[in-house]
Amino acid sequence: MFAALNTHAFQRDYAQLANVTLNPERHTADNALVHCEMVASRALQLADLNGCTETEKNILEALARVHDIGKINGSANPEESLKNLALYGEFEERFVNLVKYHDINLPWYISKTKGQPPSDKAWRKMASKVDMQLLCLFMIADRVDCPGGWTANKALTWFLQEAAERGYYSPALMHY
Repeated sequence: MFAALNTHAFQRDYAQLANVTLNPERHTADNALVHCEMVASRALQLADLNGCTETEKNILEALARVHDIGKINGSANPEESLKNLALYGEFEERFVNLVKYHDINLPWYISKTKGQPPSDKAWRKMASKVDMQLLCLFMIADRVDCPGGWTANKALTWFLQEAAERGYYSPALMHY
């Protein structure tokens, strides 16, 4: 399913994440490679706790490995990771969208704080592009190395609450 992650190009770039330092105010991991490995481990823990299928576990693990690959290009923007994905091979569109939107909670939260929350239409559109259950699980896992944990992240807790209220995921998924 994710043969592209076995390519020389991906393996080379993934190893380069060890050279990418992270902001210590936002991460406790020593570098982006350690962060990705921590996220993969936490994503699999959450997947097990929440009865995910093997396919869903594979998706979460692959997402953990590629979500920040664009940081080797000097940018934390998910668009950079998408550029790199294209170099490694074919990926299913819904997986690419998980990479693209894995941090959507922050811009949506900022919009909400400015009095312009995402509309119901925006939520429906997002739900048509990604598996919202997996996206929410991944967002929690992606905060594994954040000081204070994921519950200290206002943008994430807001997003999860909104997604739950709209029926896109079960709040029980938050506990680990």
